[in-house]
Amino acid sequence: MKNTFPKLIALSLSLAFLSSCTKDIQTIVYNPEIAVPLFSASTSIQDLFGENTDTAELVVQNGHLTLIYRGDILKRDATELFKAIPPFGGLMTDTTITEPFTLENQIQLTKARFTKGTISVQINSNVPEDLDFVMEFVQVTKNGQTLKILATIDYTGTVPIFLNLPPTDIQGYDIALANQEITVRYSATRKSDGTPVILPAVLFAVSNVEFSYLEGYFGYEIFDIRRDTISMDIFDNLLQGNLQFAEPKVILFVDNAFGFPVRSKVNVLRVSKGTTQLEVQSMELDNGIDFLYPTLSEVGQEKRTEVIFNKDNSNFKDILNIYPNTLDYDIDAISNPDQLPNLIGFTTDSSYFRIGMQVELPLYGKAKDYETEKDYELDLSELDEIQSAELKLVAENEIPMEVIVQASLLDAQGNVLAVLLANEEQILAAAAVDSDGYSTGATSKITYIPADGTLLEHMRNARKIRVNARFSTAEMGQKDVRIRETDEVRIRMGLKAILEQEIGG
Repeated sequence: MKNTFPKLIALSLSLAFLSSCTKDIQTIVYNPEIAVPLFSASTSIQDLFGENTDTAELVVQNGHLTLIYRGDILKRDATELFKAIPPFGGLMTDTTITEPFTLENQIQLTKARFTKGTISVQINSNVPEDLDFVMEFVQVTKNGQTLKILATIDYTGTVPIFLNLPPTDIQGYDIALANQEITVRYSATRKSDGTPVILPAVLFAVSNVEFSYLEGYFGYEIFDIRRDTISMDIFDNLLQGNLQFAEPKVILFVDNAFGFPVRSKVNVLRVSKGTTQLEVQSMELDNGIDFLYPTLSEVGQEKRTEVIFNKDNSNFKDILNIYPNTLDYDIDAISNPDQLPNLIGFTTDSSYFRIGMQVELPLYGKAKDYETEKDYELDLSELDEIQSAELKLVAENEIPMEVIVQASLLDAQGNVLAVLLANEEQILAAAAVDSDGYSTGATSKITYIPADGTLLEHMRNARKIRVNARFSTAEMGQKDVRIRETDEVRIRMGLKAILEQEIGG
């Protein structure tokens, strides 16, 4: 801008000199006309909504724009939801013992694989001879072989003999339980002739147990997933007027890697604006949402359940009328909600629930007086000796929203020096739309703004121009329209000025 104006002056003076070089030198008043571009800008609906939210993601879905507000991804792992397996064991006064193998929360195992654990054995012998000892855990196997613990009981001249065997690692062993019972047996035989004997006591204990895989019935239990809040700031930036979305939706998705039925328990699902709170209501919530889950043949996979609450199955569209700024949700998971004891499922040490919630606001709806503003750099300090001037504002609109504008000149400190329009002016009518709400073409308009001496002085002192725009959809904000990714408003402003110059004299 600073280089253009002197070149225009120099060109005008050169032309004047050439036209009079064969005449006597005399004073000539010359009035060259110049045109100077001030700024050019385009605003898409992405700019309009993208600048008015800090927490939403503006995405393109099938060529259409949608604001998406996402909550945190809440994840609960198997190690968080299922308590550690408590230690178990038994005192054997005979060669065989059958003990119940039970877990908390009504879990009834049919099959499992140990990923950690040890078995400790203490032997009490009153036989004054060396003995061979074998303890077998009938239901515990690895590669088709039952778990056996072998030992030699050495007689050292005195009885009773107390022997503590080194802990046996059971990592990688499987356990199969038909009746929720585990059978342990031992044999003790004399080394001298192989004669079996019964010992006064054998004590075993299984501790520090963890499983990589559990299969069975996993009882009825409520798992607390945690509460979260989604911040929706699009309405916070609504300075005036109104904004209505025609097809808003809340989407709940659950990724489930547990292999048993799970049903939602919705404690909280509401929007809030200050102290005003409104609950999301839907038959889906009343009945509970059953989450998909992998079957026994799909161990290691996850299944996703996605539930959409929209204007057809909930009141979400209606409760947005309070212009909420938060969506709060607290959703728990109920395992085996129908309590079917014969339904066999599974979990692994890497199973999890992963729950997410998001709000989607497709840019389809209506708006009235939705306001935005933007500053543009400007420097007209070299525009001296202007006799008269006129601003020319050229605008083209592809968005199916009318645009009402006010433009202000600002100094270097951001103070308003002058407004360019006596009144806010509709510089653009809304683009025409078809029956589906899509724009069918562009509208355009040229607006002229006269500049008197006072305004010209403000223009020379201005360093920015601030453009305030208010958008309303077709039919004075009463018609639902759809916004394409490519729809935009283009605005150009230029200055046409007449300079007063003297040549000669």
